[in-house]
Amino acid sequence: MITEHFSPAIDPRLFACGCGRPECDAPPPSSLLLAMLEVMRRAYGAPLRVTSGPRCAAWNAHEGGKPDSEHLTGEAADLACHTSGECWAMIEALRAAGFLRYGIAPPRFLHVGVSRTHPQRVTWTY
Repeated sequence: MITEHFSPAIDPRLFACGCGRPECDAPPPSSLLLAMLEVMRRAYGAPLRVTSGPRCAAWNAHEGGKPDSEHLTGEAADLACHTSGECWAMIEALRAAGFLRYGIAPPRFLHVGVSRTHPQRVTWTY
C-alpha cells in the first residue's frame, strides 16, 4: 500500500527492520497500519518519525519485545515523541485516527498497533 507520507515502496528504510541483515524475514507493514498512520499524520499536522516498525524475531528479542509483539506481524510502529506536549498532541491524533491500542514511553516514543487479535481499547506504559 502506498500513502502520501508512509510508503515502504518509495522509501524502503522507513519500515526496515533494525537488524540490518539482508536475509531478514521481517514482514511488510500492514495496509491497515499504513492507512491509520496516514490519518494520524494528517490529524497531527506534522511529520511522524517511525523509530521501529516490523521486526524479525531476532531483532524483536534484541529490543526486548514480547513474543507476541505486533511488530512481528507488521501491525505496529513506534513513533518518536520527545516532549510531553508532543506526546499529548500525538495521542490526540492517534485517537482521531482510530487506533485502539497504544503504549507510552515518554520521552522516547509512542507505540501504535492495529492487531485485532490483541486486546482492544488499551493503553499501557513502558
